[in-house]
Amino acid sequence: MRRLMTGSAATAGMMTLLLLLPVAAESAPPAEPVPTAAQEISLGTVSAPGRDGDVRQGTTEAIPGFEATLVLTGARADTPEFSLVAVTWRLDPAVKDIALRLRVRDDVGTPSEWSHLEIGAVGTAPNPDAMSIGDQRGGSEPLWVGPSFGAELEVMTLSGADPQDVRLILIDPGRSPADAAPLQGQATVANAPPIYSRAQWGADEDIRSWDPVYASTTKAATLHHTADSNDYTAEEVPAVLRGIYYYHAVSLGWGDIGYNAIVDKFGRIWEGRYGGIASSVIGAHAGGFNTYTFGVSMLGNYDVAATPAAMINGVVDVMAWKLGLYGVDSRGQTQLTSSGGGTSRYPAGQVVTLPTIFGHRDVGSTICPGQYGYARLEEIRTRVAGLTWPPLTDISNTAVAAARAASGETTVVVRGADSTLFTRTRAATGIWSPYRALPAGVSTLGVAAFSDGAHLHLAVRGVDGGYWITNAPYNAAGVPVDWRPWVPLGGVFTSAPAIATAGPNLMTILGRGTDGSIFQMNWNGSQYQGWTSLGGVSVSAPAVERATVGLPPSYIVSTVGLDGRIWRIPTGADAPGATAAWSSGGSPSSLGPQSDAAGPTPTTAGTLTIGDSRRSVLLLNPSNGSTIDVGGTATSTVGIVREPDGGVDVYVRGTDGQLWAGGWSPSRGVFSWQPLGGRLF
Repeated sequence: MRRLMTGSAATAGMMTLLLLLPVAAESAPPAEPVPTAAQEISLGTVSAPGRDGDVRQGTTEAIPGFEATLVLTGARADTPEFSLVAVTWRLDPAVKDIALRLRVRDDVGTPSEWSHLEIGAVGTAPNPDAMSIGDQRGGSEPLWVGPSFGAELEVMTLSGADPQDVRLILIDPGRSPADAAPLQGQATVANAPPIYSRAQWGADEDIRSWDPVYASTTKAATLHHTADSNDYTAEEVPAVLRGIYYYHAVSLGWGDIGYNAIVDKFGRIWEGRYGGIASSVIGAHAGGFNTYTFGVSMLGNYDVAATPAAMINGVVDVMAWKLGLYGVDSRGQTQLTSSGGGTSRYPAGQVVTLPTIFGHRDVGSTICPGQYGYARLEEIRTRVAGLTWPPLTDISNTAVAAARAASGETTVVVRGADSTLFTRTRAATGIWSPYRALPAGVSTLGVAAFSDGAHLHLAVRGVDGGYWITNAPYNAAGVPVDWRPWVPLGGVFTSAPAIATAGPNLMTILGRGTDGSIFQMNWNGSQYQGWTSLGGVSVSAPAVERATVGLPPSYIVSTVGLDGRIWRIPTGADAPGATAAWSSGGSPSSLGPQSDAAGPTPTTAGTLTIGDSRRSVLLLNPSNGSTIDVGGTATSTVGIVREPDGGVDVYVRGTDGQLWAGGWSPSRGVFSWQPLGGRLF
């Protein structure tokens, strides 16, 4: 039974799953789910053979030094047709060093040569339901053997524990007319290379029992090989993928295929794990290191065969695209924390420094991605860097937002250490409410806010890379309550959003795209319009303000350019798009700007918060370039709220990770920073 979405999986409710959709073509057969069938032959164990098992001394073809070793065997000379084989056993970390030899029979009963099955090292998938009822199993890597009608298996323990409840799995992945002529893979998501979707390889979603779970970002890519046959044809690839999918999802109890993407020897890229290939969905490809990584597997065994050039080209293309979405430098390093278990080389909780493109063997007890695959890693890193370097940096990836109700209460919105959104409201008396978590609200790159007086509006970047918005009315105490469901606005962005209103039923949302440009979408009272590029190349999230009252409704957008200085551009309030060119304000900033004029009724030009070289908070008057230094050391952009006397309150994440409040007023000047607690991301 499909597990209901609870806990961390529930956050997927606010995410657009960026699924690749096949494009119809009259000349190609339609892609459709293909049923997959499997046979299980129970061998038991050496000490207690099952109904189809037997025990003898030595293997059929003697292995020197093991002639007297007890071997668990099983055979069926006549079976229904199958094309992929694998072996599973009761999950046991003590089973580490066993030899698996297998041969199959063709349609006239002729046996094949003996093949060696590699021990699976993909790592246990994080599936609590399967674990709780004992459905997760250890196993070999699957092996594509082509149409076969009989099988014989030999299992020998070289050291360590004997495997228990051994089962030989024979999988028939079915056939589809679309296998021989799949539609061209479509670059339908965020300038992706052509990628064949799950639908195009015939994935049967009815056997998937695991709903997507997402990390807050992607930090690295992991290279694998499937340790499978290298003799497959182009027409057989969809069936091979269906077989691997069934084996991972059902036979091993993982609920889905483990890899995020698979590249065949012809260079074609195939979507793997369900949940959106552009997203940070967590796979099951590297035990202990599935979170924050994008698992790419080369279809075949590249410990015994050289890696084809076309396949490496596909690996480079998909890694460059995916790491580029998340601003990852392929020549750099990152730190990941092991969750242990499976075949991980590192215990749970150990922090490991790794290249941002690494091989499975770097974190697991395995030869994956094979000697020939591993030898290509440095070339892959260099070529990926050539396609994505320099990565898009963001000096404002942590954001604090603030807005003021018409009745005078100020609400601050922050992203917690677990990426959950929290609000805290200051009453007119100066008393602060406790932090309140938003239901099902997770942000991956900060949050933006404005108040229309009666409602607090929020925008975030979800784990799918797109923007999402919600709002809540203020109660009598000026606290936002009864949050509306999150609404997806699509896109793929590399910064936190900016959001503002220019009057009743008008709203704009802006953010930095994957090419560094600022994009805008407007709500004009009846529909959303956009996304529209404003051009430029930004190194921060944008800020947006309404132009002063008395002028036609319009917006002014500010951001930090490649020169480290504030740049501004005017846009329309109805249709999105620039109404003049970018102009430099000349002011350098170490922080992404924020504006105190995002609400509906500014009476003077907006004030921007920026940062000096020490990341001290400055209040900038863009019209004349004058600044007021309110001090502190900011580790986030600065939420800013204008007070009735013309002063401003500012809110920021400090060096200790908690929220701090400061500001300036005409009567008091700069006032002292006060801690407001919490632990911000």
